[in-house]
Amino acid sequence: MHSSKTFFSSLLMALFTLSLLFSTQTQAKQENNDLMSFAILGAIGSLGLACYEGKAPCSLSPGVDTNKLTFSLDMGSDRTTDQLRLGIGADWKEAVFETPSWEIVGRLEGSLHRWSSTLDNPKNESGYIIGITPVFHYQPKNYTYTPFIEMGGGPHLLSDITIENEYKSTQFQFGSIFGLGIKNQNFEISYRYLHISNAGIEMPNPGTDFHNIHIGYYF
Repeated sequence: MHSSKTFFSSLLMALFTLSLLFSTQTQAKQENNDLMSFAILGAIGSLGLACYEGKAPCSLSPGVDTNKLTFSLDMGSDRTTDQLRLGIGADWKEAVFETPSWEIVGRLEGSLHRWSSTLDNPKNESGYIIGITPVFHYQPKNYTYTPFIEMGGGPHLLSDITIENEYKSTQFQFGSIFGLGIKNQNFEISYRYLHISNAGIEMPNPGTDFHNIHIGYYF
């Protein structure tokens, strides 16, 4: 019964994510296509699984544990645009999905980003982004140093409609992440890719793709 449920959950997620991927990917700029695909597929698929399982962030209750918090720092760039991101997150109270050997866990994370251009005389030299992101970790169990794949996505708001020389049409954007890392009881460190675009809400829709070093501290 459980395997049947998992199969149909995966099938539904695949169909939904593929349809949304094609509708958004054709509008965004064509660099970083593979990472963008992983980020968008992973974010929507993870949220879809959580909703299917009736777990946070799709449950009626917030489902977060404010006694298990993560403070994080991301530093990276998109070509000539540098980014510094500060995040604070609260863990989900229970796993989204688990087997005896692996699990999907995560947190709800709020973030503040500061970006700045290294170009001479861009249309907009710097700005801020605020975001809310459900973050999911796909990981094995019972490791002292646990490797994980990180996926997630959520709404982001730009302080200005232009980033550097790119007019993004809407201040409301979606941010999708894909990462690979390792963690123990106190820290996590990973490579984290962040794709920001408006999912075709309005054109033009240039994507912004930050490649970051991510460090998180649990407290």
